[in-house]
Amino acid sequence: MTTSRAIQCRIEEFARQLCEQLGEVDEGDGDCWLDAVEHRAVEVADAVSAALIAQQSAMHEPAPEESTCRQCGKTGRYLGNRRRELLTRRGPATIAEPEYFCPCCRKAFFPDDRSDRC
Repeated sequence: MTTSRAIQCRIEEFARQLCEQLGEVDEGDGDCWLDAVEHRAVEVADAVSAALIAQQSAMHEPAPEESTCRQCGKTGRYLGNRRRELLTRRGPATIAEPEYFCPCCRKAFFPDDRSDRC
């Protein structure tokens, strides 16, 4: 994904605002001043990533009332969205995903849990 110029401008403005709010970098937070700056930037990027993942998952298309159980092939009913913590490339993130219940298997399942996808 290539970041558009408009998004890049918003990121730069957000970074300026964060710099003002966070204040000076403590050199003791790293091996040197630049290392401490990078450490802070990585923490902010990880937090932004987790928030973006959570918000995008909440905006995902509505779940159907029924879904097919991958184990037995029977129809399961929608129980609602469940918050689930994932370990992403940027660290932990919480998503909302549809949970279903299969009366035949007597288990909850998540249709997007497939070994052939990420």
